Amino acid sequence: MILNLFLILKSIFLFRIPFKDFVYQSSYLIFNVINPVLVISIALGVVMGIQLGPEFVSRGFGNKLGILSAITMTRELIPVVGSMMIATQYGTGIAAEIANMKITEQIDALKVFRISPIYYLAVPRFLAAVIFCPLIIWLGSIFAVLSTFFSVWLKAGLSFKGFTSSIWAYYQVGDIALCIYKASIFGALIVLIAVTLGFNTKGGAKEVGGATTMTVILSFISIVLVDYIITALYL
Repeated sequence: MILNLFLILKSIFLFRIPFKDFVYQSSYLIFNVINPVLVISIALGVVMGIQLGPEFVSRGFGNKLGILSAITMTRELIPVVGSMMIATQYGTGIAAEIANMKITEQIDALKVFRISPIYYLAVPRFLAAVIFCPLIIWLGSIFAVLSTFFSVWLKAGLSFKGFTSSIWAYYQVGDIALCIYKASIFGALIVLIAVTLGFNTKGGAKEVGGATTMTVILSFISIVLVDYIITALYL
């Protein structure tokens, strides 16, 4: 993974980027991932509103629920859970595609024609994940906070002004930056894991399935561990 990361960054810094493939991978990532991320974001927001909304409002802390939802969703829940959805939807597709190319000797054919597999396969996917995962995760965070409000409004009658007053008072730009920063790193991790497992696949169709499964497992573990490190450093 470290070697692949070095080769990817080297290609990017030298402006050796297949822009056509980058555009295709970006559109593929957005249209295949955004719906699951938004659905899970709305579900988390609704659950939070149902669980905490009536309790906070009945005890006179309804005006604090907005900042609690905003910080929880943008700092932790949506970056982590949303990135796991991206790993499931996008990372597995990368691993399966590259692993299949490896066992069918298509990657060897690229090398014969002096086309770098890193340049052709890894760079556009890496850039797409680093650039567009933060946008998808941030959009999911907004939907999560809004769904929290709507569920509290329906359940306990909390007004929009009462919900957002604490957000305007306490929410900081650093919280937005942390969300975007985490999503970008998680996206890079997912692609690195998927690409590395795909390139290292040997055997047949069974190994392609194994690479896909391991992409999900290692991505989940890496996301949780790296999230802990980033959060610890930020706080």
